Amino acid sequence: MGRLVKPFRLVQPPRHLAHLVASRSYLSYNINELQDKLDRNPYSYLQVINPDATNNLEAKRGTVDFFREVRKGYDKFLEKGWFEGTDGAGYAVYRQTTPEATYIGVIAVLDLVNCENGGLLTHELTIERREELFATYMQTVGFNSEPILCARNSGHSGEEELDRCISGLISSREADCDFSTTDKIRHSVWWVNPEIENELENALGPLDKLYLADGHHRLASSIKMMHRHPNEPGVDRILAFIVPARDLSILGYHRELRGFDGDLDGLLNKIKQIETVNSVEPLDNRDSCSGHVDIITNQGEWRIVLEKDTTSTRIDAGWLGDNILKPIFNIEDPRNSPNLKYISGSHDKTKNYSNLKSAIEGHSDRIIFSLHPVHIDSIIKVSDAGKTLPPKSTWVEPKLRSGLFVYEFGMQPQEGQDG
Repeated sequence: MGRLVKPFRLVQPPRHLAHLVASRSYLSYNINELQDKLDRNPYSYLQVINPDATNNLEAKRGTVDFFREVRKGYDKFLEKGWFEGTDGAGYAVYRQTTPEATYIGVIAVLDLVNCENGGLLTHELTIERREELFATYMQTVGFNSEPILCARNSGHSGEEELDRCISGLISSREADCDFSTTDKIRHSVWWVNPEIENELENALGPLDKLYLADGHHRLASSIKMMHRHPNEPGVDRILAFIVPARDLSILGYHRELRGFDGDLDGLLNKIKQIETVNSVEPLDNRDSCSGHVDIITNQGEWRIVLEKDTTSTRIDAGWLGDNILKPIFNIEDPRNSPNLKYISGSHDKTKNYSNLKSAIEGHSDRIIFSLHPVHIDSIIKVSDAGKTLPPKSTWVEPKLRSGLFVYEFGMQPQEGQDG
């Protein structure tokens, strides 16, 4: 079947503009922050993906016509030299240094046929509507600008050689691109040309199985696009960031329930009757572990302590959905329910708690269910078994900046293209 991990021609901002071009996901900005970035930074990749910010567009967001405007914005960045491509195919070693952790891995493309046949294992279901949207977007713009996040498990074939190769590369020369952003994160990139440095190419050869940590919809839509356009060059690959599984940071992904009728005593009594619940007790210690589900309300806070999991496969988010959200609150579709919101966790316990409390402050009809992070071993076990986690079970870091690494494939905007 050939290699899973392959080199690619990298498009990225030049060294002196990288800190201005690369951006967080536009979804992470509130309206005022986004407008401020667009007003103050003409180099930001946000300008490319928000063509309606500076132009009076008739095209609606999410349509093919809108996506064509995105491609036009990208082409303008290329023309102005704000994006530039490498002369040939290769790899990038990327190091992200945050106040809490350091992540080091390889930027490459994955062979999608190989991925589809078991080379990349997933743990999350996708939504058909979002798959279609992303597939239409990519086949219209013709590039990936944000790698999916993939984990290589400890003990894989060639692990020691690959680790040694990456470490040696970083220590042997300065980064080709190195900058820090206002969120106190440092981004360092080393470009590797296999024709000059073939050690990394050889070390990646035995790597034949990865686990998808983040980017399930991007993967599913890329596979869909590949099948629709089998003769287009480059659509059979997807941009990826590959890191050791042991180095991933997995935070809790909490649930905010809306529409609660306020009968807290009645709810707690129902929970106590659940067979797998050992106890429901007032919350006086924020240190938690798997098997603990904390309830935070304006009326008080409690901890649900579950029976010990003898199977090692129980996911607290799944238990919560099966035993509380669905039977008690009639949430049949947790992906699309208007009464269920998701709050990402934080490394800072104080900030994490503050975020949860602020979500319900002044709202007597809201409840927070705070969940302990899922361990990477559980994700790997679920993936190996061909099963899936409940939606929004994990908030995985690192999060990569959009526009720092771009992979162009052969498709370009075409007149009359209907998506």
